[in-house]
Amino acid sequence: MRNIMTNDHKNWFHQRCCAVVLLLLVSLSVSGCSLYVMAGKMFFGDPLITCEFTKQTKIDLIEDQKKVLVVCSTPESIRSDYPSLNYDLLEQVTYRLRRENIKVMDTGEVATWLDDNGGVWNDVDELAENFEVDYIIHVDIDSFDYREPNSPNLLRGKAFGHISAYEVHAVDGIKRALEIFDVEYTSEYPSHMPVSIEQESATVFRKKYLDRIADQIGRFFYNYHSGDPI
Repeated sequence: MRNIMTNDHKNWFHQRCCAVVLLLLVSLSVSGCSLYVMAGKMFFGDPLITCEFTKQTKIDLIEDQKKVLVVCSTPESIRSDYPSLNYDLLEQVTYRLRRENIKVMDTGEVATWLDDNGGVWNDVDELAENFEVDYIIHVDIDSFDYREPNSPNLLRGKAFGHISAYEVHAVDGIKRALEIFDVEYTSEYPSHMPVSIEQESATVFRKKYLDRIADQIGRFFYNYHSGDPI
């Protein structure tokens, strides 16, 4: 009797396993590749994505431990509406690079030098001469706003610009900055529909949007996991 019960139990277990496998296969065929991605993460972990800077230059700022200067610039039209934008981005991008163990020039030194030069600079070689760094990252924002046009009660962040990086070399005793990286940067958040000021104040939304921009810019220069929030 005991052997008969054991065989019955094995048959029942086998049928249950087959049913589970069949259900999984049907789910995969219906749900598409997203379940395959989920299954891959379960077995192999969240993949690490190589940043664009390393892809293009083969330089790893974390492993190489070279010193980096971050500088941000905006046109006068933006500075008149958002006078602190340059410094806010400088501080937030620097914080994210430093968090990833990239050696970054202190923001206070950069801000002081910029203040002494009227808040603007015209030549990246001038930065190379005045700072002891190996690379210069230039965040150039051409347009920025967090208000929906013609809708004072709606908020949506939009920004456009270029992110460049330069390698500092000494040529005949004079420091020069050679461009080695340049990408276009475009941002819109949220993309599906704007946020009402009744849901979130303009001050809170602006801070959140600047954090998002800094995260996106930082990811050009350090590797990250595909599932990391942004």
